[in-house]
Amino acid sequence: MEMEMEMELELELENSNSENQIKKSSFRKGSFRNGSFKKGSFRLGGKDQTVIELGNFDTQRLLLEGGGGGGIRDKYKPPKNTLSLRQMKSLTALTDTILPSINDFVPVSADDETAATFYRISASMAGTPERLGGVISERLIHPMTGLLKLVLWFLSTLIGTIILCGMGCLSTKFPFIHTFPDLPLHKRQQILQSMSLSYFRLLRMFFKTIKLLTLREFFTQLDESEDNCSWKAIGYYGPDPEFKAQIKRHFLHGTSKVGQDSEEGGDEAEQAIGPLYKGLIHLNYPRDITLDALRRFGFPVSVNRRKPKAAAKLSSPSLVIQCDAVVVGSGSGGGVVAGILAKAGYKVLVLEKGGYSARNNLSLLEAPTMDQMYESSGLVATADMSVLILAGSTVGGGSAINWGACIKTPPHVCKEWCEKNELELFESELYREAMDAVCEKMGVQSEIEEEGFNNAVLRKGCQEMGYPVNSIPRNSSSDHYCGWCCLGCKDGKKKGTSETWLVDLVKSGNGAILPGCTAMKVLHKKKKGTGKKTARGVAFEFEYKGSKDICVVESKVTIVASGTLNTPSLLKRSGLKNNNIGRNLHLHPVAMAWGYFPDAPAEPTGASEVWPEAWKKSYEGGIMTAMSPVVAEFDNSGYGAVIQTPALHPGTFSIVMPWVSGSVIKDRMRKFSRTAHIFALARDQGSGKVHSPSNITYQMKDSDEESLQKGIDKVLRILAAAGAEEIGTHHNKGNTLNVKQASYHEFEKFVKEESSRSLTDLSTQLCSAHQMGSCRMGTNPKESVVKQTGETWEVEDLYVADASVFPTALGVNPMITVQSIAYCTAQSVLQVLKRKRSK
Repeated sequence: MEMEMEMELELELENSNSENQIKKSSFRKGSFRNGSFKKGSFRLGGKDQTVIELGNFDTQRLLLEGGGGGGIRDKYKPPKNTLSLRQMKSLTALTDTILPSINDFVPVSADDETAATFYRISASMAGTPERLGGVISERLIHPMTGLLKLVLWFLSTLIGTIILCGMGCLSTKFPFIHTFPDLPLHKRQQILQSMSLSYFRLLRMFFKTIKLLTLREFFTQLDESEDNCSWKAIGYYGPDPEFKAQIKRHFLHGTSKVGQDSEEGGDEAEQAIGPLYKGLIHLNYPRDITLDALRRFGFPVSVNRRKPKAAAKLSSPSLVIQCDAVVVGSGSGGGVVAGILAKAGYKVLVLEKGGYSARNNLSLLEAPTMDQMYESSGLVATADMSVLILAGSTVGGGSAINWGACIKTPPHVCKEWCEKNELELFESELYREAMDAVCEKMGVQSEIEEEGFNNAVLRKGCQEMGYPVNSIPRNSSSDHYCGWCCLGCKDGKKKGTSETWLVDLVKSGNGAILPGCTAMKVLHKKKKGTGKKTARGVAFEFEYKGSKDICVVESKVTIVASGTLNTPSLLKRSGLKNNNIGRNLHLHPVAMAWGYFPDAPAEPTGASEVWPEAWKKSYEGGIMTAMSPVVAEFDNSGYGAVIQTPALHPGTFSIVMPWVSGSVIKDRMRKFSRTAHIFALARDQGSGKVHSPSNITYQMKDSDEESLQKGIDKVLRILAAAGAEEIGTHHNKGNTLNVKQASYHEFEKFVKEESSRSLTDLSTQLCSAHQMGSCRMGTNPKESVVKQTGETWEVEDLYVADASVFPTALGVNPMITVQSIAYCTAQSVLQVLKRKRSK
């Protein structure tokens, strides 16, 4: 795209009280070398531009004192509810059907009083419908959101209730027909039970959506003291108790040191809010502060003065920033590339649409964390609601909230990608070097001092059954016993990109991170005499003074690392036409089963101990430390399923558990802290398409379903062998088996029936935490989006460096593979920058 811009460089100071002295200096475009710039002028759109250089300003102190940092501990603002009265009437009735008030629980102890309160509280008594109305109004961005709102309205009418609920709304007493909100609880529950197993797929989708939203909101919502009315009854602490103590110590003893120029003050600041604070530039600060920060990092900036209240336009951006490389995204792909380029001496800007939240700036609470660190507030699902999808959206990307597994690309996958996909990179010395380098950077190791609840169950069950079980390498120390890392790492022990590669970027002095900035499009132009397109930077938007503003980064190379769900849309908005963009999506679909392990003997048997130990909770400990490849097919087709454990706090636990009735789901939640979950993760041969980050279609193949069914068979056996008292799956029927009381034949029958159920009819909740392949790598543009170097086929100097370039599904946790590919891509980018520097 050609962009002709004539800019009048007049700086309008937003802060009239500023004592900064304005100095003028100038730079010539393309004159920076190794982070230093020559004075002069640069040309933009064929016109010489002057650069405004601002005086000194203590931006570090402003950051450390919390000025606009955008962290999770900033006040959480619930979304505004715009649903109509009719819609809210139906929503309230639905939520009270999912979670009704139950008064027949008889307490016999002080702890039981807490449980009795939990049973008595309905969703509406806790204020859940109003909160959920806000989520549906503002946060739920899904192709079916409009239909959901229509059904809510429809259920408040007689004709709508008759059509959607059938005979269930009829009565023998006047007025004979009732709207859904006016039906008694037992009839409403029967209707939802019928919907959950309905022949009509749209009704199953509606049930699944209401169940998911209600349970997640109820078990994650917070009162003024950041507590939840259910947590004590279900045995949940809320945030990590050690984290609470850490926060208290910081505010009592550490605040006086924060912002000091001394080395001690700097160390205190890093411990408090993470190691990247010196490299963050918040564009929502007053303009003079922003420009001063950019100047300190050595980036030439031109300023365009617009008329007051004039709308931001791409043709007239408020700022134009120059650098060697712009990286869109800061996760396992973008973070690696940015760190390597900056450390090599090139000026690098990282654009991140999420905010920066680390250490004491975290909350370790599900609701605010999902809202601020996950894609679309954690409310992403395929268009038909068959698969729930979790993806990171924060500085550090998925590496900031993932479960820490660091598994190198399996040899059979490297061989397949090299031989079948003809990508020699994956059996090259460079790729082996890359895997070693990223593992060394993150301190990957496999030792475990104390294994958490879920993983201990998996390991013991496998050992009892004779199944193979391995320790998972992790990017944390052997004593890292946390469980909250899916909500951010409180002490930096988990070495994601925000604790490693991005630290290299900041310490090099050659790079900066711009949080809260959403890339609009990659800018490119045609090369003279060739007709080929070459990337020239990125246009992005951000919020400034309550409205959208637009800036442009001009760069020599552009790296897109927005993630598998976002990269395709950015490339399409940028005018790329390759038919493979957005296709070939793989999700590593996951199906789970659960087992309940009481914290006390069920009957007086003389046993003095229980296992796992009574003090252990299902949500504590290293999230992933054990894995079984018993049905992985590594030595055969390579397409099977690995068996691992998840991180489930109350909100995510509640939405995957089957709902049969209000009393049953509350009974299940009471056992939350001692219920182990184990899942099967398939290397899927089926695929989907990313139409947009909120519109995703996906279809498993029969072979993928078979792999998951085999996995569930093994998981149920593992749970029983480990000593579970009760086991079950996530199928909507909610069948369970008391293992201690069942005969051998009853057990075998249960396992066979539950593991053979269909996984494609919305009756069992499937999940995905790994997305890949939507801009896959290949050897020709007819079958792929990027070359082995990571460069796109259509636009020169435009690279993609995230999991979207995977040729196929990987089959194991992808962090090491993403970083290794990004490492190789960075070497290609370095070669290009060296050539451009020598011209």
